[in-house]
Amino acid sequence: MTTPDERADNSARSAAIKLVEGALKSGRIVQADHDMRVAQLRGAQTMQDIDLAVRDLRAVGPAAPATIAPVAATATGATPPAAGQPWPLVNYGPGGGGSAHGAAAVGSSGTGSKAVGGIIALIILAAVVVPIAGAVIAFVSARDSFPDFGGIGPTDDTTYLPGQAPGEHGVNVHTVDGYHEMVDALRDETGEAYAFSAVLYPRYGVLEVPTGTNNRYQNFYWNGEELELQDIKGTTDDSQVDLELVDAQQIVDMLGTVRGRLDNPENWYVIIRDSFGSGPQISAYASNDFSESTYIIETLDGTLVYDSELEVQPTPPAPAG
Repeated sequence: MTTPDERADNSARSAAIKLVEGALKSGRIVQADHDMRVAQLRGAQTMQDIDLAVRDLRAVGPAAPATIAPVAATATGATPPAAGQPWPLVNYGPGGGGSAHGAAAVGSSGTGSKAVGGIIALIILAAVVVPIAGAVIAFVSARDSFPDFGGIGPTDDTTYLPGQAPGEHGVNVHTVDGYHEMVDALRDETGEAYAFSAVLYPRYGVLEVPTGTNNRYQNFYWNGEELELQDIKGTTDDSQVDLELVDAQQIVDMLGTVRGRLDNPENWYVIIRDSFGSGPQISAYASNDFSESTYIIETLDGTLVYDSELEVQPTPPAPAG
């Protein structure tokens, strides 16, 4: 466990960056998330800066990357997630295929010139028609495997601002309604709304959900419409948090605060977790393309625990119990 003002060192930064690299290779995070975290780690000034950037990745080791079978690209250029890979992957379409065989040995004679010409015509016709027919068959087959957009998450890929209502086919977890929809889905899936941690980005959330046995958890991915069980499991020393006790408006307000401190913020997210022995806390983080970052930590009642912009930090609340 680190203290807010413990200075970061190069070895800790390097170890954390390796952790992020492993998470990218295993498919647990996407490239944009990887780049954001690496930028944060390179500019980390304290050990808590490092902890906030990778704490949701430390609990489990990298899993083997899933084999992604080629599927037809959607109109937006994104393929539906494969097993073990919840984040959409860009698919620019299949590679070039082989050509049809159109050559044949044909004999010739003076009396059989018409027959030879007919055979050649048939060969040319086959060379043209067969690939077209193959393409039609492939399209019809692929059409049956095209995803039902209602089942793979919102098709609007806009990243909305905290508190901003998304469009008809969009998602924004950082709204009161968006947060409640996620919590409702968790309750419907597990019968409760408890999690060891919840990492919430604008378009998706990753939840460490208790299995009911000791301190074991399994990961769920929320895409704005569905809660999907992932192939990521582990154990943790964190305490469970009842996500129904979290005020979604507090999340929106905290994100508005950290985003307002930066020019052109590019990334922002929150972490809900009880890992300091003082009760559940919300950490709100924002950064821009200059590797400038800021974050604040509050308890569920709005008490400020830490602010990266303050020279003198508030006194942390006493541990519960």
